[in-house]
Amino acid sequence: MAAAVIIIIIALIFSAAMLTGVMLIAWRSFGRPRHALLWAAAFAVATVEWIANLAFRIAQAEDNGAFYAAIAGLSCLSNALIAAGFVQRSRPQAGPAPFLIAAAGAALLIAGAAIVVPHDGVRDATGLLFGGAMMAISAAHVGRGFRTASLPERSVTLMLMLFALLDGAMAVIALRQGIVGQGEAFALFRTILLLLYPPAFIGVGLFSVFLVAADLAETMRTLATSDMLTGVYNRRGFEDAAERAIRNAHRQRQPLSVVVADIDGFKAINDRYGHGVGDRALRHFASRIERLVRRGDLIGRIGGEEFALLLVNTRPQDAVEVVERIRRDIAAMPVSGPDRVVMTASFGLTGLRPGDISLASLLARADRALYRSKLDGRDRVTSAEELEEA
Repeated sequence: MAAAVIIIIIALIFSAAMLTGVMLIAWRSFGRPRHALLWAAAFAVATVEWIANLAFRIAQAEDNGAFYAAIAGLSCLSNALIAAGFVQRSRPQAGPAPFLIAAAGAALLIAGAAIVVPHDGVRDATGLLFGGAMMAISAAHVGRGFRTASLPERSVTLMLMLFALLDGAMAVIALRQGIVGQGEAFALFRTILLLLYPPAFIGVGLFSVFLVAADLAETMRTLATSDMLTGVYNRRGFEDAAERAIRNAHRQRQPLSVVVADIDGFKAINDRYGHGVGDRALRHFASRIERLVRRGDLIGRIGGEEFALLLVNTRPQDAVEVVERIRRDIAAMPVSGPDRVVMTASFGLTGLRPGDISLASLLARADRALYRSKLDGRDRVTSAEELEEA
C-alpha cells in the first residue's frame, strides 16, 4: 500500500505541475485573463503540497502534527485560489483576498486540531469541508444561468459539484475516525482518499483548462461577428443571426420585419468635422438604436454608414411606429462632443412573407424602400408594403 501511495503522489505532482504550465501558457497566450493566472498559482501550490507530502512520507514523518498542518494549509490555499479564479471569471472586479483570509482561518483550525488539541477526525474533516465549500462556491459562479450556459461551463459545473459532494462525504467519514484514526472508518477514509481524490483533483484541473479554451473560442467568435467600432453585429454576424431568426419565424408562423437604415449626409460629416467625429457619429447612431429596440431584436452595421435591424414578432405596420421613434430620436439627439453634430437618417423596411426563404430577399425590398426615402427628401421611413399598395 505504501508503494502505491507514493506512486499516486508522484503522478499527482506531475499532473499539478503540468496543469500549472498549461495555465501559464493560457494566461500568456489568451489575453492574460487574471483567473487563469490564479488557477496557475493554485496548481503551483498543489505541486508544492504534493512534493512536501512525498518528502515527508519518504522520511516517514507523516504522523507529525506540524507536518500535517503545513500540508493542509497548502491544500486550503490551493482550493481557495481555485475558487477565487472562478469567482473572478464571473466577476472580473472581484479579488482573491476574502478567499485567502478564509484559507488562513481554515489552516489555523486544522493546526489546532493537529497540534494544540490533537483530533484526527476534526483535523481531516475541517480540511475536506473547506475544500468542498470552495468547490461549491466555484460551481455556483460557473453555473449561474445553467440552462443558458455553454457545454464546457455545464461540464465544469458538474465536475465541481461532484468534487464538493465527494469532499462532504469524506468529511463525514473522517469524523467517524475519532480522536486517533483507527478502525473501519479510518481504513474506509484512507481507501476513498486514495482511489477517488486524485482523479477528482485532475478532473477539476483539466476541465478548468477546457473552460479557458472555450472562453477563448467564444471571444474569437464574438470578434468575428461584431463590428469593432460600434459593438453591434457586423454584416456576417447579422446575416447569420438573421437567417436563424427567419427560419424560427417561419416555423412558429410569427411575423418579422427587417429595416435598413442609412445616415443622411455622412460623407459631409466626415469632410467637415473629420473621421474622429464620424466614428463618434456611428457609435452614437448604434447606441441610440440599441436603447429603443427590444432585447432579442438584432442590430448590425452592414456597410460604412448603413445599418440593418431585424424586429422579431413584429408586423410591418408596427415596425413603422418603432422606426419612426428611432428616426425622431436620432434627429433630436446630437452626437456627444464639442461639435454637437446633429444628424438624420433614412429608413426602409419590409415584413417577412411566405416566399422569403433567406435574408437576401428582405434586404432587397428594404433597400428599395430606403432608396425611396432618399428620393423623397431623406429623414423619413418608407415601408415596402405601403409602396406596393400605392
